[in-house]
Amino acid sequence: MLLLSCDKISKSYGDRNIFSDFSMKVYSGDRIGLVGANGSGKSTLLKILAGAEPPDSGQVQVYTSFSFIRQQDDGVPETAGTPPVCRSDGKLLSVLGVRPHKIHKNMSGGEKSRTRFSLAYDPRAGLLLADEPTSNMDMEAISVIQKELLDYTGAIFLVSHDRSLLDMICTSILEIEDGEIQLYEGNYSAYLARRQEKIRRLLFEYDSYISEKKRLESRIQERNQHAGSIRNAPKRMGNSEARLHRRSRTAVQKKLHHSVNAMQSRLEHVEKKEKPKELPDVRMSIDPPKNPISAAVLRVKNLSLSYGQKVLFKNSAFEIPTGRRTVLLGGNGTGKTSLAESMIKRSGQPGNCGDVLESGELSLSPDVRIGYFKQDFTCLDENRTILGNVMERSVKPEHEVRTVLARLLIARDDVFKKISVLSGGEKVKVALASILVSDANFLILDEPTNYLDIFSMEALEKVLLDYTGTILAISHDRKFIENIGQRLLMIEEKEIKTFEGTIKEYEEKEKTLSARNKRGYAPEEPHPSTQSKISKAAE
Repeated sequence: MLLLSCDKISKSYGDRNIFSDFSMKVYSGDRIGLVGANGSGKSTLLKILAGAEPPDSGQVQVYTSFSFIRQQDDGVPETAGTPPVCRSDGKLLSVLGVRPHKIHKNMSGGEKSRTRFSLAYDPRAGLLLADEPTSNMDMEAISVIQKELLDYTGAIFLVSHDRSLLDMICTSILEIEDGEIQLYEGNYSAYLARRQEKIRRLLFEYDSYISEKKRLESRIQERNQHAGSIRNAPKRMGNSEARLHRRSRTAVQKKLHHSVNAMQSRLEHVEKKEKPKELPDVRMSIDPPKNPISAAVLRVKNLSLSYGQKVLFKNSAFEIPTGRRTVLLGGNGTGKTSLAESMIKRSGQPGNCGDVLESGELSLSPDVRIGYFKQDFTCLDENRTILGNVMERSVKPEHEVRTVLARLLIARDDVFKKISVLSGGEKVKVALASILVSDANFLILDEPTNYLDIFSMEALEKVLLDYTGTILAISHDRKFIENIGQRLLMIEEKEIKTFEGTIKEYEEKEKTLSARNKRGYAPEEPHPSTQSKISKAAE
């Protein structure tokens, strides 16, 4: 059944074309993911489909009821006032912890996201238009949304930077790039494979075009040189011989010029191919000036944090080993950022601990230099260029700085843009680059992927994998955690637990333990010799 159709819709802002003459039909059961770089027009297209913004030309027809979940901070009331109309059922509200009567301007990003989803989502609607529905949510809330979307019976149009969500939900991917929109069948992983195949094909066609162009230009030059090298008749030659020589010379030159004209015509008619845009794949280690000698950059014993009357966690102990990538996990409001701020405070840098109370031991290795990323961009000078901002803190030469920026998809003349004209995602990349080329050897990254498009997230992952210092990353993005995390810190039930392994290894261990418990296995008894030692120690 046809649910939505758009016929030759176009949109531009000033002289910038977002897309032109886009037509599409959406039917029951369609689950479409919309991807593209920051600023490519994903949110604009969704607003046009929802009737929240008009196209410059063309028509959109919707033949069913629909829900429109707007992007972060674009639709959630700042104060409670009159309780808003809530379309979701009470069970979903309860699971997400949303209280429509308790909406206020100081809600966290995750609380706003859960509230925004609950207010707009109608499980009975025939069509769902969702713009970053899981932004800032913790993994538990994301899991709830995933299940809700999997159970949803209507068609879905989804904008998301969550690659796991796109893989799980979508059956086709719509890509916006440089004003063009192309549909790929399959989920996000299938789209990536087909996109790479397309780039390889376009590169082959471009290389073939360049090769043929050079071959024809070389032959034309050879023929012209040959035609110009044919000498006139020598003066000592007789008249009759000279006439024969001139006729022969003219005939040869005529053939050469005819050949040149034919090749010139072929050159003009060779189909021109543009070089496809490739994401840079330069691999280079990014080394801090000096890594700590100590085996651990940070050691914690009996640490407790509380915010007002709320205990975040207590009596916790852990280490951050030097040269490893650790991911800090926990639900919204469990104290992840407060813990990061406590580390910053201990290093002597200005932090924002606010009313957080701390007790216990938290010690940094003496030669640790922390680079802290948080999403307020206070470290950036709005009136300076990208390159000027990054070079100000850099201990590396300009060519290395520009390579790091290029790897984060800020290349060539873009480095001369002023910070004031950048999008949120571009500012994130500049702030991250500033830390990567500084004297820091311990990076604390608090939700570094929130504003990034998918391509920038993948570029950041490659950069962090090549970084030889120590990383503590706070993230709710499943794919990001899988790709960079070597070990985990988890805030659960007001305790911090350590797992020496990846998130997949942790989940496999949890599944095994759960299966053993279901089968009724008792915990393993210690070896008799071990039991004897334990008894003596107790005595």
